[in-house]
Amino acid sequence: MWKSLCDINPPRIIRHTSERQSTGHHQMRPNNRDSILRAAETLVLQRGAAALTLEEVAATANMSKGGLLYHFKTKDQLVHELLEFAFANFEAAVDRMAEQDRTPGGWLRAYVRATFETDPTTEAESLASAALVVAYFGRDASVRKLYEDALSRWSNRAKNDGIDRATADVIRMATDGLWLADALGVSGFSKIRKRAFVNRLLMLVD
Repeated sequence: MWKSLCDINPPRIIRHTSERQSTGHHQMRPNNRDSILRAAETLVLQRGAAALTLEEVAATANMSKGGLLYHFKTKDQLVHELLEFAFANFEAAVDRMAEQDRTPGGWLRAYVRATFETDPTTEAESLASAALVVAYFGRDASVRKLYEDALSRWSNRAKNDGIDRATADVIRMATDGLWLADALGVSGFSKIRKRAFVNRLLMLVD
């Protein structure tokens, strides 16, 4: 079951990162660490989590394996930091949206929109992180802990968002369920059906 899930290829999303200034003689460019994480995301999105190896990530990032190992000593470290990177960026996107909506339920509305109505970069991070959670959840305790901690943070934010607790739980869990199904390519939702689903979740907040 786990192998079949982690071999499913989510929809391909192409994205680009900005160039930053180079630094000292023995240091790689400051954006190389991010470039490695972006390359790992691209690999997961295009070929599935099972294809994630340090050699493949290095090739996708157009660098030597030694250059990659300068930043990430093991694949487990890379996976862990990729998930931290994706979760942090997702939470930042939620917070930016929530800043524009200070009414009760504003954070939950932002949570739904950041999951389904976000920019291509955040969407790619989200899909890749979901595939990695599924692939590593049952065999890597650090990934399980990382995801559980994220769920705990999101649950606490939802319960303190000024609406009925049960309704908040329904909205968050339904959002997470479709997010995971989308990442695995098994939701079966058309764009119209997905839009109706998201609209209904937003209506539940009000």
